[in-house]
Amino acid sequence: MTGRPHAPPGTGRPQAPLPGPDAPLRRTGEPRHRPRGARANAVEGLVVAACVAEALATRVALTGWMLPTALVVACLLPLRWRFPRTVLLLALPTLTTGELWLPAMAALHALAAAERSRRIAAAGAAAVAVVSFVPWRGLGDYVWTVPDTVLGVLLSGLLAVAPAALGRLARARRELAARLGELALSQERERRHAAEQAALRERERLARNVHDTAAHHLSLISLRCAELAAAADSEAYRRQARELGALSRRAAADLRDTVHHLGPGLDRLHELLGPAGAVALRLEAGDCPADVGHAAYRIVQEALTNARRHAPGAPATVDIGPGEGGLRVVVSNGPSALPAPRPEPGGGQGLLGLHARAAALGGTLTAAPTPDGGFLVEATLPVRGPA
Repeated sequence: MTGRPHAPPGTGRPQAPLPGPDAPLRRTGEPRHRPRGARANAVEGLVVAACVAEALATRVALTGWMLPTALVVACLLPLRWRFPRTVLLLALPTLTTGELWLPAMAALHALAAAERSRRIAAAGAAAVAVVSFVPWRGLGDYVWTVPDTVLGVLLSGLLAVAPAALGRLARARRELAARLGELALSQERERRHAAEQAALRERERLARNVHDTAAHHLSLISLRCAELAAAADSEAYRRQARELGALSRRAAADLRDTVHHLGPGLDRLHELLGPAGAVALRLEAGDCPADVGHAAYRIVQEALTNARRHAPGAPATVDIGPGEGGLRVVVSNGPSALPAPRPEPGGGQGLLGLHARAAALGGTLTAAPTPDGGFLVEATLPVRGPA
C-alpha cells in the first residue's frame, strides 16, 4: 500500500492526490493542441488566408515548385500548435524566395509559444534569421556595401526576433495564468482546511469543558458515597452507597472515553491528507485506544503542516502500524520543489508539543532532517491491549 494515493473511508477507491504548486504546465515532447474557441478559430482562418493571399500575390516571382509548396505550407499552419518543429521546417524553404515571410513567422511564433525550452525557441529563431538572409545575398550581380549588409541582417533579425518574442510572451502569460489558478486552488484548500481545524478545536474545547465540569461533580459524588458507606449504620445502606460510588466512577470513565472519541482519531486521517498535496498513506493501526489514536492524529497533522510550510510541493509519506513498543507513526517528506519561505520567528513550538504529547503517553518521538534534504518524524506510542 505504500506509495499509493489514499482512499477516503467507505469508498474503497484511491483518490488522486491534489496537484502540488510546483506541477509543471507541460513537458516538452507531449502532445500540443492549438487554442480552442470561436476567436481562436477565426484567428487561424485569418492566418491561413493571409499566407495564401501572400503566395498568390507573389506568384509571378515564384518559380517551379515554390508556389505549390507555399500553398501546402499555408494549409498546414493550423497544425503548428501540435507539431511546431515539423511545420517550421516545412516553412523554412519558403523564405528562400525573398517574397514569402508570413508562413515561417507564424510557425516560429507557435514554436516559441509551445516549446518549454528556450534553446529550441532560440534555435528556431536563428534558423529563420539565417534562411531569410539568403535571398538578400543572391540578388544577381549587385555589389553589397557594408550598410546594405547591416540592413539585411537587421531585417532578417527582425523577421526572427519579433515572432519568437511574441511567442515567448504568450507562453509566459499562459504559465502565469496557470500558476494563478493553482494558487487560487491552493488558497481554497487552505481555507477549507483552516475552517475544519477551527471546528475541531471548538469541539475539543467544548469537550474539555464538559469533561472538567461533569468529571468534577462525579468525583464529588464518588467521595460522598464513600463517606456515606463509612458512616452508614446498616449493611444495606453501605452496599447501596458503594454501588452509587461504583456507578459514579463508571460514569466518569465513560465520560473520559466519550471526550477522547470527540477528538479526531485515525479514522479521520483522510481530512489531513487532502490539503497536504501528494501524500501516500499506509495505515495498519488495528484497534488502538482513543487517546493513542488522537495523539497519532495530532502527530501526523503537525508533521504534514510543517512539510507544507517548509517544503512546499514535496511528496510526503505517512506510515502507521504496529511496531516494537506500541503503535509506530512515521511521517516523512522529500526535499522542497519550490523555494522554502523564510522561517517564522518563534518556530519549533509544534515539535516541542509533539514531544510532550508522546511523553504523556509514555512514548518517544524523534524529528530530524534526512540526507536527501527532506524531513522525518517518527514516534512510538505504547498501546494498552492489542494494536
